[in-house]
Amino acid sequence: MTSAKIRLLLLALMLISLLLLPPALSAQCEPSPAMGLGTHYKEITTCRTDIGSGLVVTGRVLSAADCTPVAGARINHWQADSKGKYVDRLRACLYSDDEGRFRFETEWPGTPVPHIHIIVTAAGYRKLVTQWVGTEQVDRIMLDFVLVPAD
Repeated sequence: MTSAKIRLLLLALMLISLLLLPPALSAQCEPSPAMGLGTHYKEITTCRTDIGSGLVVTGRVLSAADCTPVAGARINHWQADSKGKYVDRLRACLYSDDEGRFRFETEWPGTPVPHIHIIVTAAGYRKLVTQWVGTEQVDRIMLDFVLVPAD
């Protein structure tokens, strides 16, 4: 076997091994950045996954310790409506599934800087207060929240 074929075979084996490693061994998870709570926060008591239409938000909740999914994390979210006004119908919560995944549908926030406020809590982790901030209007947002284990 030529040295070029050996190098190609080794490269292929390395790539295959990276694909087969569990996330905890193949990736490092940086904690999600904290951002301000904002001035329009109200306690959220209603959990539902569809609060509007036109914008689907999906993602995962992960542990910063080892990139494993965080099941049962509570995700509170609130935002302005398409006209830029904060309304109660766009305040809700939901929970991540056993693989840390979540999904909700809403409408595009019509503020000058489009954003969605988010609080993520889970047993054994520090509370994350953050925001998703957009630029141009889209119909799908994919984002992960990486939580720091509690001390």
